[in-house]
Amino acid sequence: MRARPLTAVLGLLAAAAVLAGCGKEPDPRAYPGSESGVSWEDAAARYRISLPSCPVEGFRFDVQPPLTDRLAFTFTAAKSCVDGYLRQYGADPAKPFGHWPTGVSGTTGGATIGPSAPPFDADEMQRFGWVLDPAVRYDEYDTFHAPDRWSTFKVLVKPGPDREVVYLRSVTLG
Repeated sequence: MRARPLTAVLGLLAAAAVLAGCGKEPDPRAYPGSESGVSWEDAAARYRISLPSCPVEGFRFDVQPPLTDRLAFTFTAAKSCVDGYLRQYGADPAKPFGHWPTGVSGTTGGATIGPSAPPFDADEMQRFGWVLDPAVRYDEYDTFHAPDRWSTFKVLVKPGPDREVVYLRSVTLG
């Protein structure tokens, strides 16, 4: 009779140990739906990137598992900080690739694209709460990459006199 309670207790202890090691607390800066248990530090290491060394506000990120492989993040910082960050990763703040809204219409892959079509995936932008103002001219960069060119990002910067909002989304990994 004594073997049953002991077996049950050992089973419960084993289950508790397994559950305790299953997951970490979610990173509070991660968007809902981000890869479970992956902190910003883990995601940044995967993409070989970091945040600027200056103070940032409103930092949020989304990372997806290796099969879908995506890193998207946003932050607000001083203009001088954003300029230095762009330079650090190979983008010249004085020479954006383009602007958003683009002001042009056309088709791509059979789909009609309007002049204010979102610069990132519309579903992702909605999930992240990224709302852009079509009355503002944003700078767009496509040369932002990790120092070893491991990963590249599309970057959109909402200019401001003192502080700028930066949106980044990975384009390639490796």
